[in-house]
Amino acid sequence: MLKRITLSVLAGAILLASQASVAADKPKVAFVPQIVGIPYFGAMQQGGKQAAKDLGVDFVYSGPVDTNPMDQLQIVQNLIAQGVKAISVSVLDASSLAPVVEQAKARGVKLYTSDSDAPDSGRAVYVAQATDRGLGETIIDEMVKRVGDHAKIGIVSGEATASNLNAWIGYMQERVKAKYPNVTLLPAQYAGGTASRAAQIATDLMSSNPDLKGIIAVASTTCPGVAQAIETAGKIGKVIGTGYCSPDTARAYLKSGSFGYSVLWDPEKLGYLTVWAGKQLIDGKPFQAENSVSGFAKPVSYDSKTGILLLGAPAVFTKENVDQYHF
Repeated sequence: MLKRITLSVLAGAILLASQASVAADKPKVAFVPQIVGIPYFGAMQQGGKQAAKDLGVDFVYSGPVDTNPMDQLQIVQNLIAQGVKAISVSVLDASSLAPVVEQAKARGVKLYTSDSDAPDSGRAVYVAQATDRGLGETIIDEMVKRVGDHAKIGIVSGEATASNLNAWIGYMQERVKAKYPNVTLLPAQYAGGTASRAAQIATDLMSSNPDLKGIIAVASTTCPGVAQAIETAGKIGKVIGTGYCSPDTARAYLKSGSFGYSVLWDPEKLGYLTVWAGKQLIDGKPFQAENSVSGFAKPVSYDSKTGILLLGAPAVFTKENVDQYHF
């Protein structure tokens, strides 16, 4: 009997050790946002968690408390040192990522971008929410529908070094030049990652441009500041606000009229796709021109020339449809 009990205990110990080994062998996929504590990146975090559960990986979510490129890079370097197998970054400063990509390669770590790119860094892939051109053109086309093709429009962006924000602004400028030559698009002003600074810039834009008809908040962190400035100035209906912000962030502003619409995509889906891409990289599976991803209604396209995995087309949220969405 003692022998049988001993063998049983031994077998249980072996089983537990085996389970612990399997758990320890679970690869880690990390996402480093531009800033933590805001709804947009919180939604990406939720999508990443679900993907990790579905795909059998561990998900690590870690980012700076403000939009500081040096803090973000330090977090990435720490994750590399910890041996995280795949690390994705919503890049704050594209020019500084290349050396970190080389560090990752030397350690056998797959470093890639999501939400904001560093196209010349050597990153493994860019998980894009929508094309930069599509985002820039959509927000301008929707604004012109509301303010007319002779209007003056201001821009309040986030960090001046954020490649995604600058790309969208560039395509806005191209769209105005090519399609709306009588629209005046004022030079972008940068608020960093704070709503209060965005509110001050928006207030100053309205004060110095009495004929201003619209303000575009380019970063999700600047949306509340722009909307609140329009409300405080008593300009609802006179100045149309908009931005790249989630339905939950924009809902109250859409209903108050301080925002006419917002443009975005589903960040939970983007977070899911980000972790899915990390698992593909870890497994050494090449991306196909069309990729089937669990839970996605349509195949996800991949452009091998640019190394971009594309979530899909932008979505436009208004007071009429915003309550259909919850993120």
